[in-house]
Amino acid sequence: MSATLDVLCPCCGNRMKVDAATGEILAEERPVSKPSKSFEQAMTEVNTGAQKREEAFSKAADRTRNQQDLLDRKFEEARKKAADEKGRPPSIFDLE
Repeated sequence: MSATLDVLCPCCGNRMKVDAATGEILAEERPVSKPSKSFEQAMTEVNTGAQKREEAFSKAADRTRNQQDLLDRKFEEARKKAADEKGRPPSIFDLE
């Protein structure tokens, strides 16, 4: 009788007894698979994800609105400041 090798697959976790001479698999032991989630659990996760996405979208929309208001205020302040200043701004050619 030839020697056998015990091999553990790193990918799937199968344990195999392999004939060293021929390379033939003599026995295979598969790991016990974990039970999958129920349909109700999966639907709960989907609905929770939808709520999280909606909250993130709302926060992003609020930030955009606040940023637009801030930019509008800064623009108006700069426009008023420019209107209050008399004369033209200095030219780069006049600095020589």
